[in-house]
Amino acid sequence: MDPATAKMALQLAAALGRSRALRYLVVGSVATALLGGLAVIFGPWMLTAQLAASMHQEQQRITDGGSCGAQGGVTGTATSNFTAEQVTNARIIWSVAQQMTLGSQGALVGIATALQESGLRNLPYGDRDSIGLFQQRAGWGSRAIRMNPAQSARLFFKALAKINGWQQMPVTVAAQTVQRSAFPDAYANQVKSAAGLVALIQSKTSPGSPDAQIILGSGICGVAGAATCPTTGLPVEAGLTPDALRVVRCLKRQWPQLRSFAGLGDRDRADHDHQDGRAIDAMIPDFESAGGRRLGAAISKWLVANHERLGVKYVIWNAHIWNVERAKDGWRSCGKQATCYTGPDDTAAHRDRVHVAVFGNQAGTSAVTGPVVLPVDQYVLTARFGQCSSHWANCHTGLDFAAPRGTPIRAVMSGKVIWTGWGGAYGNLTKIQNAGNVQTWYAHQSAIDAKVGQTVRAGQIVGRIGDTGNTTGPHLHLEVRVDGTPVDPGHWLTAQGVAP
Repeated sequence: MDPATAKMALQLAAALGRSRALRYLVVGSVATALLGGLAVIFGPWMLTAQLAASMHQEQQRITDGGSCGAQGGVTGTATSNFTAEQVTNARIIWSVAQQMTLGSQGALVGIATALQESGLRNLPYGDRDSIGLFQQRAGWGSRAIRMNPAQSARLFFKALAKINGWQQMPVTVAAQTVQRSAFPDAYANQVKSAAGLVALIQSKTSPGSPDAQIILGSGICGVAGAATCPTTGLPVEAGLTPDALRVVRCLKRQWPQLRSFAGLGDRDRADHDHQDGRAIDAMIPDFESAGGRRLGAAISKWLVANHERLGVKYVIWNAHIWNVERAKDGWRSCGKQATCYTGPDDTAAHRDRVHVAVFGNQAGTSAVTGPVVLPVDQYVLTARFGQCSSHWANCHTGLDFAAPRGTPIRAVMSGKVIWTGWGGAYGNLTKIQNAGNVQTWYAHQSAIDAKVGQTVRAGQIVGRIGDTGNTTGPHLHLEVRVDGTPVDPGHWLTAQGVAP
């Protein structure tokens, strides 16, 4: 360095020592240079991480969505927003199901699975090595096969066909048996959308037409155990409750020769079941013949055998009635043992049709054995299932029986005590495992009279009413959970013949 340059450097250093602004300027310049270097070094890694995070968020969006909601209700996201790609892939799955003679039920299971796994898109990525419509891993076949929608569907259906009784399984169970997902209940979220797509494909309606939107929204779903059958496309479906829709659709699938059904508004106002969409009549062709009588008997017997999966309340056929409340009595004669009509009129005596009344939306929630009783003898109902207010973090998940502190609480049905103790907002809580994959929870107790491992019978005292936990006064908060999901205890108890 020459003397002149050295002198200038010393003067600059001295100026830096005296000037704060100049020091900040130099430090800022150095920092900018360093950051630029780091970006050059680490930029590719940061971009890869950002893309991976984006892909994870997209996969999460695909797998978290659903048309029915976590509790399997009948309302949810509209099903009319499918893209051309999604409809095309659904048609491919449906076609493969038909080629392999798995029918509409097979197509329903396949489409619901693909909706949950990939959003019905042929994704070239997924969790680890999962790809394609069904997010099949490497053990299913080569990448080329798994990325081919028709071939991947065939792989899925080959596995489904090996499962004994898959046709009678809820869609969720059938799909999970094939896929072995970490989220086995998630498939239920897609049943309504899948049923709408099956109905659209079978109707041969253009996806963009106004009629298509109606058809796409025609699917129904429910809790695990509820029957699911494809739409019939018949006008009778309009206005029916979910359970009545199940009955019509499953009868038509079981007996394609049934051509006529009577549903909403086919009776005077006194017949509230028909007027409210909670009843249908399956008209028996050639009912006066021996074959017609055998058909009616077979249908009525099948409805009784499947009443839990269909939400059936009672069935009338050939001047006889069967109902849930008196199931132990079997079929009873109208006019002699029951109040239903009998006489020479074939229509009024239900000899030309099978009359089916349903609860409305209770399919899958009534699979119980043994007697059922109310949990409190004298009470006032103060809060019902589904109410929403500041009292609850979410909407109310039970039925509240208000009574004086210390009033006995009875087990609503027999079962085994699986948990007792402090339940946070539930206060003193007892959980009982009952038959039919049902759990009953008894919350806010002042005293717990049951022990873990104890077997209790219906009507046995398990605790005392109190106001522990999150309460505004002494009451029993009763929860009924079917397959882990809270259902309306009022409807559930009514289905067992003990309306609160």
